[in-house]
Amino acid sequence: MLAQILLLTVLTMFPSGEVQGSLEQQGPIEVLNLWGSWEEMGYAHGYLLAPRIKLVYETYMVELAGGVSNIEALRLFYIQHFQTPSRFSSYAAGGIAGMADSVDLYSDVFGRELDTLDVLVASAVQDFSGATPLGDLLCSSVSSWGEATASEPELAGSPAMSRNLDFFVDSAANVLDAQLLVTLDPDSGQDFVSIGFSGYLGTLSGMNESGVCAALNMGDHKGITTWEPDFVPITMALAMGLCDEDFDGSGSHDAGDLVAALTEYNRSSSYIIHVVADPELAWQGDTGLVVEVNNSVGHALRSAGDEPAIAPDHMAATNHHRKLYSPSPGWRYPLLVDSMAADPDMTLGRFWSLMGEVGFPPTPNSGGTIQTMIFAPQQRRIGLAFSTDEAASWEQDPYWLDWDDLFPNHDPQSADPDRPQSPGLSIRPNPATGTVAVAVPGPGALEVYDLCGRRVSPPLIGAAGCSRELDVSALSPGVYLMVHRGEAGVRTARMVVAAGGR
Repeated sequence: MLAQILLLTVLTMFPSGEVQGSLEQQGPIEVLNLWGSWEEMGYAHGYLLAPRIKLVYETYMVELAGGVSNIEALRLFYIQHFQTPSRFSSYAAGGIAGMADSVDLYSDVFGRELDTLDVLVASAVQDFSGATPLGDLLCSSVSSWGEATASEPELAGSPAMSRNLDFFVDSAANVLDAQLLVTLDPDSGQDFVSIGFSGYLGTLSGMNESGVCAALNMGDHKGITTWEPDFVPITMALAMGLCDEDFDGSGSHDAGDLVAALTEYNRSSSYIIHVVADPELAWQGDTGLVVEVNNSVGHALRSAGDEPAIAPDHMAATNHHRKLYSPSPGWRYPLLVDSMAADPDMTLGRFWSLMGEVGFPPTPNSGGTIQTMIFAPQQRRIGLAFSTDEAASWEQDPYWLDWDDLFPNHDPQSADPDRPQSPGLSIRPNPATGTVAVAVPGPGALEVYDLCGRRVSPPLIGAAGCSRELDVSALSPGVYLMVHRGEAGVRTARMVVAAGGR
């Protein structure tokens, strides 16, 4: 009932007006830019990515959970045992409102309309691992600074962290097409970047404008013994630690705000969170640290000094608690530690290659490494690669993004206000009955979706320069979403097919 009330409230807040978001392509990386209130950012997220979000929920989430009946069980579990921070309730409701303005929310797979609870459940898959058979979601990361990075010209002693995100891959590998980098510029708080997926709230890997970054790994001591107070999804807590100006009330923002956000709430299951900060924002002198949190025994902070073999300027993290519990056996953590102990010098190339040493090829209906990244928090730089059907992430060269490439992310704060704007997507005639002429902003793929989020393929009957001609006479009357993906970014437009054309 609460979700329905919130959805109705947000639907009234968003008449057809300016969308507080945009999609762009930076090299191989798709970037979703969001700004404004949390409701407005959620609306833009849902509106711009609606077909993909619906596909992810209906395919990826169903496979991950083991069927539609399990999704319904997770929805009930969330209602019974989770509290949602208010900003994410607003974000989720805004997302559904945006989707409703782009696609039909009714899902044949679920036999009902999608709602805000679906958004929240999809964003809490890590938290369900302690209560459901979702399997292991693995990750690895290393960080170095000081003498260890002194020989790397681009770091000159400043810190960096490389990280593999290992995740479940559905049988159709739809999750690979859902990957993106999200820039968030909320009305209040820190600008920050979250590397994730279409329709996913919270942060698995991210960095903020001050120079604090973090990466979430699942822990190896799953289970729930402490049920009260209600859980807060761990990725939402991580996002709040990156975004809030002063989460811990210290009077300023530093890595301590992230530590406080990660340890403030009751959490479901077990996590290893690798945190690295610009040295000026270090927490109690630790440029890099690992926050271990667990439902049963609380939390612990691990610093470089807890691993003498690589102290004082290296850290490593996998999915194994090393302070809350006696270290579990495994091969990834010893490999990373032994490598850094044998050769302490860390270059950007070595950060990347170490992730290749512990990466897993992504396998449909199983899993693997789907994202590899480097954060350089002092320089505010990110090196990133997403796995594709052709190559795993660590097998590719990182694509480097500077903070100025990402922020400011919207007008009137455009990084280059005098830069000519790329033309949009226009359709004539609209409404249409037979053929339509589509003006596109440049080379790229042109896709058409119905309001159920299903891709349709009207025949292309002509193409010249920035013009495409489509035959839509076979389409049923109704509203369709046309999407162009190219060097100019992602552009969308509504197309109405009138009765009489079929």
